[in-house]
Parts: sequence; C-alpha cells; structure tokens
Amino acid sequence: QLTPSSFLGFGQLSNVDLNEDIRELDTELPRARPNEIPHNEKLLSLKYESLDYDNSENQLFLEEERRINHAAFRTVEIKRWVICAMIGIFTGLVACFIDIVVENLAGLKYRVVKGNIEKFTEKGGLSFSLLLWATLNASVVMVGSMIVAFIEPVAAGSGIPQIKCYLNGVKIPHVVRLKTLVIKVCGVILSVVGGLAVGKEGPMIHSGAVIAAGISQGRSTSLKRDFKIFEYFRRDTEKRDFVSAGAAAGVSAAFGAPVGGVLFSLEEGASFWNQFLTWRIFFASMISTFTLNSVLSVYHGNAWDLSSPGLINFGRFDTEKMGYTIQEIPIFIFMGVVGGILGALFNALNYWLTMFRIRYIHRPCLQVVEAMLVAAVTATVGFVMIYCSRDCQPIQGSTVAYPLQV
Repeated sequence: QLTPSSFLGFGQLSNVDLNEDIRELDTELPRARPNEIPHNEKLLSLKYESLDYDNSENQLFLEEERRINHAAFRTVEIKRWVICAMIGIFTGLVACFIDIVVENLAGLKYRVVKGNIEKFTEKGGLSFSLLLWATLNASVVMVGSMIVAFIEPVAAGSGIPQIKCYLNGVKIPHVVRLKTLVIKVCGVILSVVGGLAVGKEGPMIHSGAVIAAGISQGRSTSLKRDFKIFEYFRRDTEKRDFVSAGAAAGVSAAFGAPVGGVLFSLEEGASFWNQFLTWRIFFASMISTFTLNSVLSVYHGNAWDLSSPGLINFGRFDTEKMGYTIQEIPIFIFMGVVGGILGALFNALNYWLTMFRIRYIHRPCLQVVEAMLVAAVTATVGFVMIYCSRDCQPIQGSTVAYPLQV
C-alpha cells in the first residue's frame, strides 16, 4: 500500500526494489503464450517500419517556418492546388491509356478467336477454338504475372491494402515508386485482356497514389532524377496528403464519381483530415474524371460529348420501362438476403484460399503457374457456358464492337 512518504521517495528507488516490483507484476499478470503471435506476422512486422507523420518541431524547423511571410505562404498554397490539378490530369491520362490499350488488345484477341471459329467450326466443332481461347488467355496472363512476380512484387493485387497501410503510417518499400506504377499498369492491362475476373478500378487507386507521390516530391527515385521543384513538400506529412488526393483521383477516374473519391479517402484511407484537404482532394477528383471523360470522348469520335465519365459503363437504361411495383419489394428483399449469404460464403472461401496460397504458393514460379491455371480454367468455364444456354439470339445493332467480354 502506498503512503505519502512513498511518493516523496519514489525517485530514490533502488534497482532491487524495481526488480522486486517487476517480479510481483509478473506473478500477478497472466503470462502471454509464446505462440500467440504467428511466425509469419513476426516476419511481416520486421519487414516494415513506420512513417513520421509528426513534424519535428526543433529549432531549425521553427526558424524555417518563421521565414515564410504572407506572400510565400500564398505561393505554397497555390503550389498545393497546382499539384492537385496535375495529379488529376495525369491520373485521368493513365486511366485513358489503360482503357484504350485494353480495348485494342482485347479486340485483337476476339478477332483471332472469331476467325478460328469461322474456319474450324465445320471440321471439329468448337474444340479448336476452345484450345486457342484458353492458350491465348493463359499466355497473356503468364506475361503479366511474370513481370509482377520477378520484377516488382509490390505491384501485385489491387494495391488498395498497401495504400491504406501507407496512409496510416506503414512504410512499405517501393509502394509509390515509378517502377511500381509501370508494372501495375502493364499487369492490369494483361490481366484484363487475359480474361481474368479482375477490373481496372482497384489498381487505379494505387496508380493515382503513385502519381501523386511522384509529382508532389518533384523527383523520381526509379529514374534517379531530381527536377528541383516542390522541394518544400518533401516530408512525410505533405506527401501523405497528396497520396490521399491521388487515391481519390483514382476512384474518380474508375467510377466517374468525384464525391465517391473524396469519401473513399475520408472513410477508407486517410488517417489525418482537415477542411482544406477536403477541397483539394475534391478538386483533384473532378480534374481526373473530367480529363478521362474528355480524352475518351475524343477517342470515340464524340468530341466534347462527355459520355465516358468512368472506366465502368453499364450502358443506357430506358427508365420509363424499368419501373417496379410494391408487390416486387419482397422479391428485392429475398434477393438481398441471398446476396448476403453468398457474400458471407465468398468471404469464407476467400479467406481459406488466401491462407492456402500464403502457405504453399509463395515462390514466384508457382505464382506464375497459378495465374496461368486460373486463366485457363476461367476461359474454359466461360466457353463451356455457351453450351448451357439454349436461348440464342440474333446479333443486334450496337455501337460497341464487343459488348460482352468474358
């Protein structure tokens, strides 16, 4: 029991007293089991370190801040807005590049398969076409998986978990490098062309974050070039805010939703937020979707039509014929329940499959083989589904060359 005299003599405790207190605490508190932290988590924690999101307010920093007068402060604010505009423009251009290249490469693949179907249908049915279809998809995916597995593994996946970790202070090596952006863009293009059940939307968040990190620092580690611009923003706190804007610009380019990009950064990514940052992120998101919309409209021959706000296009719906009545609401409820059950089942299977892949498929060569196998199975299943449908319809006139891409 502590007495007033013990407080006065607290600073005079000997090492013996401290050791006795520690032993008492050890006996009172339950000992943690050695196997509570898995070995793989220990290895992961050793690989990464944290970012410094707190400004070091030492004497040098305070003197530097005092030198900034009103004009210099306004110049810094203008540079922030200029950087956000550049982030939006370049993110939109990268999204346009991905969409255009995917459209052309996929069109080439479909033309080859279509010619094969017209040539060999009478001789051997669709068996030759199925073999060609699976081979093309597996070959394209093989190239995409090899450049990721052997050149830049951090570019694997959507990149959203890595960016969320970065925005929360976890320093992941090479996550915002130019080399990562190049491999990410090439991998996305080859994965989509290869027929995998993946999209261009998730990787756009990672791409926007890399673009924001590179522009805001005014230099490139991959190119070993320093452009001597934006040197004031070369600290983790400033870079973090611009990466938030880049992630939001990526969401905006993918879905054509600037507000959605801001909400994504607010809810999912950024750990630091203020009102001024909100407006800058929204500005970058608007510039991103406007750039994508303008360039794709010109590419499709509808200059300034602004009919391509995002990378996802569900077509146009005739809302006058799409009404519903109150009797259909129970059907919608049932659909929601079934969707929730299937979603829970999907999450459970995805967790099991992820743990299996982490344990057994960790070598790059095995990862490439796995990707090729998934591409071949996906192509085969999609092709065989043709025989399961007996409701063939004549081809209708459409402005889209390939309205359905499996």
